[in-house]
Amino acid sequence: MKKLLVVAAVSAIVLSGCVVTNQQGGTLVGAGLGGLLGSQFGGGTGQLAATGLGVLAGGLLGSQIGQHMDQPTTIVYNNAAPQLNNQCSHIKNDGVRSSCERGLADRARQVQRLAEQKAYQCARYGKC
Repeated sequence: MKKLLVVAAVSAIVLSGCVVTNQQGGTLVGAGLGGLLGSQFGGGTGQLAATGLGVLAGGLLGSQIGQHMDQPTTIVYNNAAPQLNNQCSHIKNDGVRSSCERGLADRARQVQRLAEQKAYQCARYGKC
């Protein structure tokens, strides 16, 4: 039994370098723990069946937990950046209209930059 645990632990450590996502890691860990738990029940072919069911159930459960861990946190802000909506189209002089449009674009960039900073502060420091 100790040899089996050592082999399982070494295999988990070696295979962990191949894991790319939490879902894959959860599947491996869940299958390993499920197989270990399943092997504790029954005897003979019953023990083999329990081990197999433990591997399947643990793999599925670990995969679901890992998939949930892989999903990014989504933050939605309701205040949208101001739209240009041709606010400068009434200006006849091309140079003045161009300056007006640049000003609107600068304001939109500033609003976007502030929203990004707010999202960063929320995710990094929990200051939402």
